[in-house]
Amino acid sequence: MESTSTIRQLRDERLIKPSEIERISRAIAEAKKNTDFYVSHGTLADIENGSIPSIYKIFSLAVCLKLPYDQLLMAFGVDPDQVVQYGEPYDKNKTDLEPFSTNHDGTRFVLHFDTRRNVNDTSLLAPGLEDAGMLPAPLQRRLDPSRFRYAIVGLQDDTMADLIPPGSLVEIDRQQNKVEIFPWKSLRERPIYFILHEMGYSCCWCQQEGNELTLVPHPASRQPVRRFKTPSQATLIGRIVHSWQALAPVQ
Repeated sequence: MESTSTIRQLRDERLIKPSEIERISRAIAEAKKNTDFYVSHGTLADIENGSIPSIYKIFSLAVCLKLPYDQLLMAFGVDPDQVVQYGEPYDKNKTDLEPFSTNHDGTRFVLHFDTRRNVNDTSLLAPGLEDAGMLPAPLQRRLDPSRFRYAIVGLQDDTMADLIPPGSLVEIDRQQNKVEIFPWKSLRERPIYFILHEMGYSCCWCQQEGNELTLVPHPASRQPVRRFKTPSQATLIGRIVHSWQALAPVQ
């Protein structure tokens, strides 16, 4: 089942340990006075092996993974937007309740960002939750979620300066998840990687020496060189192979 790999992948990418999920979900259960919200280590293992959790445990997982509840439901094959689709046709000749919609303007939230995140920060789109209808046409024709991930560079993240400016959409090749060294002839030829670390996400050049990963920003940026221990403090998700820039300058 897709949810099996999705939940485990989300947890691994966020460097969230089962003990953290136990701790956070226990606090939620105590606050709500309902033990159904608690996700033990064993329960988490069952979920990652294909078990379907209750609505309460999905709530706790959404909190732990920092995802909106409806996005996590989609990881288990439930799309809340399809409720109306599978209902019986509305008969205007009969007296009935007006169909309820939480989306009053008739539009759909297209890119499934975690709305609790600061748009100024770089963020990774949840796997399998991208809406291809809003992605660039060349990308739609070759979308491969099993290999590629997609992210948005934060509006205040100028780490790669004009190479990948703030507000850009980037495509990440997860198969290229090790720092590659070769005699590049220009800055544009040097591989750019997408990294999850203790402070969030970054796209930048990298150097790897043993278990120390050095994040190297563009010289024109305002960002410092940072160093992390792998895999305890940082994970290299993959190499950025395509980017689509915002058409309007960031204010």
